[in-house]
Amino acid sequence: MKKLKYSFVAKVTAVFLYAFSVMGAFISGSFIVAAYMLQFYKIPIGTHYEMAVYSLFSNNYYYQSQYDDLLSPQYYSIGRAVFNFRYWAIAVCAITSIIAIIIFIFLLCAAGRRQGSHEPVLGYMDHIPLDVTLAAIIAIIFIVFWILHESILYELPYMLEYADDIGITIAILSLATMFSMLLILHFCCTMAARIKVGKWWRGTLIYMIGKLLWRCISCIGKFFLRLFRSISLVPRAALVVAVFLFFHLILSIWAFAGYNSFATFLLAALYFIIFIISILAAAQMKQLKKAGEQLSAGNFEYKADTNHMFWDFKNHARDLNSIANGMGVAVEERMRSERLKTELITNVSHDIKTPLTSIVNYVGLLRTAPDRETQEQYLDVLSRQAQRLKKLTIDLVEASKASTGNLPVDLVPTNTTEILNQALAEYSDKFSNAGLEPVFTPPEDPVIVLADGRHLWRVLDNLFGNTVKYALPGTRVYIDLFSSVTAGEAVISVKNVSRDKLNVSAQELMERFVRGDPSRHTEGSGLGLSIARSLTELMGGKFDISIDGDLFKAKILLKVPQPQIITNK
Repeated sequence: MKKLKYSFVAKVTAVFLYAFSVMGAFISGSFIVAAYMLQFYKIPIGTHYEMAVYSLFSNNYYYQSQYDDLLSPQYYSIGRAVFNFRYWAIAVCAITSIIAIIIFIFLLCAAGRRQGSHEPVLGYMDHIPLDVTLAAIIAIIFIVFWILHESILYELPYMLEYADDIGITIAILSLATMFSMLLILHFCCTMAARIKVGKWWRGTLIYMIGKLLWRCISCIGKFFLRLFRSISLVPRAALVVAVFLFFHLILSIWAFAGYNSFATFLLAALYFIIFIISILAAAQMKQLKKAGEQLSAGNFEYKADTNHMFWDFKNHARDLNSIANGMGVAVEERMRSERLKTELITNVSHDIKTPLTSIVNYVGLLRTAPDRETQEQYLDVLSRQAQRLKKLTIDLVEASKASTGNLPVDLVPTNTTEILNQALAEYSDKFSNAGLEPVFTPPEDPVIVLADGRHLWRVLDNLFGNTVKYALPGTRVYIDLFSSVTAGEAVISVKNVSRDKLNVSAQELMERFVRGDPSRHTEGSGLGLSIARSLTELMGGKFDISIDGDLFKAKILLKVPQPQIITNK
């Protein structure tokens, strides 16, 4: 059954069967009506035609003419056929009606189905507006039956005098009925197809005209609304009041001078509208007042509900919400800045105090050293702590200059592949001692970027130094380098697995004095990533890090110069 719904041959065959079923039902129905009107169903089965006519009409003088007609030569054959097939006509009418109903339901189910498409589709006739199709079908059926009425039904009393004319009349009426039922079937099928596709009302001429009119009215309304909104608040309010007063004056004159009840009703409606608008305006003013009070009290989480506001009340509420959002962000940034300042002071004090305390202590120990060998050991510790203090001081100064943009930057076309190879060669022993295996496959063509070679070296130095300190021993460090011509930038990425759990977010890890190990047992200032980001931004690039579990990934994006100025450095 499902396959038949998609078969064109099955649909055409069903239409022909439907037509013949309708014709058979009409003809058999005509036999039933004739037999009922002639009272043939009162006669028992097995009775001869002549005996039936005699028993029905011969004893009644009023029906004597019908008795003579049914036994006359011109009506004898058709009357006998109606009598003999009166019960067969009921069976034929029932069977053909059931067949017609089944085929009608099948065609409705098959409407919009096409071979090769699982979704319902519209045919050529389905694109005609639905209301136009309905009007055309009604007009055609009306014209057909009007013609039949003027040519056949009007002359029916005279045509019944001849049996041959009765047969022709029934045949013509059955054809007209079949044609009308086919038109109705077409309308039902196209309606079913449109419903299956969805939003069937869009295929009506009324909807199309209404949509066009709505667009025109909407465009005109939007034009006047924009024109109205372009006027400042005070002239706009004056214009609204002037329009109100004008209508009020007209309606007052019409109502009181002419004693017009309709004008009085319009005037009362105008008062009611002004009353409702006043209440709504007062309620929205109350909401704005509450929003202002909450904002002045420091509650930046409160938001005025703008869903049911209108005109400038809604715009003012949006402005208050925007102010609350902006002030909330400013307060959050201020608190974050204060927190970072506190952490900066704490971390700087801790990092400076540690080597400084060691220097003071070992100076005292050096003075009381018993032998030369012990003095040399103390001097080594002093030298190491002094270098640590020096590096911390240099990092602080450099971080300050980098964040404020006070470092000189000389952007020139730079061979990134060469600098990466040099940095990897410099760190090969450190990677080996840390149990790390760097994996770097240089691209076939050199990747040239606009950068300052010194600053780019420092960025890579900080990244590789961070990797040596915090990467898990026995793992690989992946360094990738590629350029995107469409994006106009080159990308350097460094990926490694962290030795310790990364309990901080990527944003916090970019801040100063923040390390991956909260215990702070490793040496370092915690400024490496912050300096790398500041130096990358000074060169017009971007520095970003991401954390996925224990996987740490740093990405450097630098601009690629124009081809005509590419040179190797």
